Amino acid sequence: MKRYEYMTVDLSAEPSFNVHVKLDRYIAKLNEYGKQGWRLISGTDDWKYSIFEREIEDKEE
Repeated sequence: MKRYEYMTVDLSAEPSFNVHVKLDRYIAKLNEYGKQGWRLISGTDDWKYSIFEREIEDKEE
């Protein structure tokens, strides 16, 4: 059976008047979590509350 773990992250934009800079920073954060195996499954409009999940490898005992 597949098992998952979850985490919440504050991905709200860092201060910047340039929308392209904010977007680049946001995408960099998403890619950083993606490289660790996390997948964004939910987020609020301001990305203050973003929920990620990743599959847990079953360890044979």
